[in-house]
Amino acid sequence: MATAMVSARKAIEDDILEHEKAIIDLKGRLNAMTTIARLPPELLSEIFLYVAKAAYEDPRAFYSRHYHSSGFYAWVSVTHVCRNWRAIALNTPRLWGYVVVSRKVVVDEILARSKKAPLLISANVISTEDERSKVLKSIGQDASRLQELRLSGPVRVLQDVLRQFTEPSRTLERLVLSESIPPQYLTSDTSVPSMFQAQHPSLRYLELSRLVFSWNNSLLSSSGITHLKLVGRLDSQSMLGIFDHLLSAIEQLPCLEVLDLEDAVPRLPDDTKTLPTPQRTISLSRLQRLSLSGNSLDCGNLLNHLSFPSGARLKFVGRGGVGATELLRVVSQHLARSEPLRSARLSRMYTGRIEANGWREVLDPKRSKHPCIELQVDTLACSSVASYLVNTSKMFTGVLNLDVESLDHDWRWKDVFSGMPDLRVLAVTGDPQEQFIQAISATRKNRKNRPPTLVLPRLRVLKLSGTRMCSPDYDDPPEFLDKLEDWLIMRCNYDLPIHELHLDNCLNLTEEDVERLDEVVPYVKWDRIVNFESEEEDEEVDDYDEYPYDDYDYDYGFDGDDFFWRSVGFLLSFATSTGNAVPS
Repeated sequence: MATAMVSARKAIEDDILEHEKAIIDLKGRLNAMTTIARLPPELLSEIFLYVAKAAYEDPRAFYSRHYHSSGFYAWVSVTHVCRNWRAIALNTPRLWGYVVVSRKVVVDEILARSKKAPLLISANVISTEDERSKVLKSIGQDASRLQELRLSGPVRVLQDVLRQFTEPSRTLERLVLSESIPPQYLTSDTSVPSMFQAQHPSLRYLELSRLVFSWNNSLLSSSGITHLKLVGRLDSQSMLGIFDHLLSAIEQLPCLEVLDLEDAVPRLPDDTKTLPTPQRTISLSRLQRLSLSGNSLDCGNLLNHLSFPSGARLKFVGRGGVGATELLRVVSQHLARSEPLRSARLSRMYTGRIEANGWREVLDPKRSKHPCIELQVDTLACSSVASYLVNTSKMFTGVLNLDVESLDHDWRWKDVFSGMPDLRVLAVTGDPQEQFIQAISATRKNRKNRPPTLVLPRLRVLKLSGTRMCSPDYDDPPEFLDKLEDWLIMRCNYDLPIHELHLDNCLNLTEEDVERLDEVVPYVKWDRIVNFESEEEDEEVDDYDEYPYDDYDYDYGFDGDDFFWRSVGFLLSFATSTGNAVPS
């Protein structure tokens, strides 16, 4: 009887399995009738590659410490849609070449599916005992397939991992090494493993961040490099080598398109005040972007030895008051060889630096990105630096559109306006201070007994944003609003009227005030925001002085230790009731 029941049950289960297979087959045939199923396998394969690459390049995957997270390979879900998609994915070895190092069992399966495809490896290693460290050591035995290697971690861990990569890779195209936890002090053991002391014929992208290196390292002169980014350390400047080593290394990079150096230029002697005369000039005929950050004098020294196309995008961040004008002088010499700047933006950063951005097109600087020139210099003796920047250097002589942030900073407006004689659109954010109206109302004497003319004769549009137009009670005439109105009338008298006046989020401005300006300017654009300051300060009342402290005796009934243990007991009871783990 029992045997018959087992046989009957087995027969039913077989029927169910057969029907399930039939249903799966029918669903597959139904899926094959959808539009997306008509895509060629080659196209689906490329789509899958795009998804995997996006997940691999996500910075959160690179810097995450939680390597047990399954978020790294969330893109694998595309292989679970249907049997056809899974078959295509498994037959695309390149898809499994994007490896974000996590648990060994996961990486082993990914590597097996990649077969002989190129490998792109990314990992943030915490310690030598980290499981990812052991996984990387096993990958190092298959370094011949490496196309990209991105590693981040403490320098000692990176050295330990990279020692497994004993042979130079002929397929390595991209190398990124970043020290995430700098040591407290330098030691003599700072050598780069042998694999990275030789040239790599296929290397195109090299980035070393916060690592100790020397410019005579052969890795830095791999002739095929197109993108070189080096972020040095202030405590290892003496280990960079001599300045001539830097020039020799760059000279061996004829394909260089992007050069980004931060604290990576050998220092000039501390008593140097002016730049030395360059002994030779390195030509970078393919350079598209140059970024130098560090001591102003050192950045100017390197720039003084370089020659590159006039259309290259430039960024310079100079530290220290000494050498700022020297850096600006060299920058202006390079800009003089290219098309003039047509739009500019001046601002003072929260770090205390002056920032100037320039574009070669006529555009709105406030809404535009990717300037062709970016400058940041320290504001030690800031007024003189600003004066040199916009006037003496003549970098902005051809500017037509100017945007200025005047928050708590005196720009020496006379120098600004004399350095931009062709200005047509002026936008000011914040309070431009009294010198603004004085400078913009100045006249210039002409030769041969001709009548004087106003500065900025081509100015037609003025934009004010966040400007304090007058005091709240209008009790201190003449207010900025009065001076502005007088200037607008003055422009009309000189037959140089302002055509447009924009007022955005200005303080202490009423509709009646705008009507006054509207009588002088053909087009006044006001956002109709009425925002008044309050001059009445709330009186601070010290209620505690009136409180009868002496009538009360504060006795809590337990000492400090008793309070501590009662707090611990409360935390334990709360954790138990809520089911949360108790921190150790």
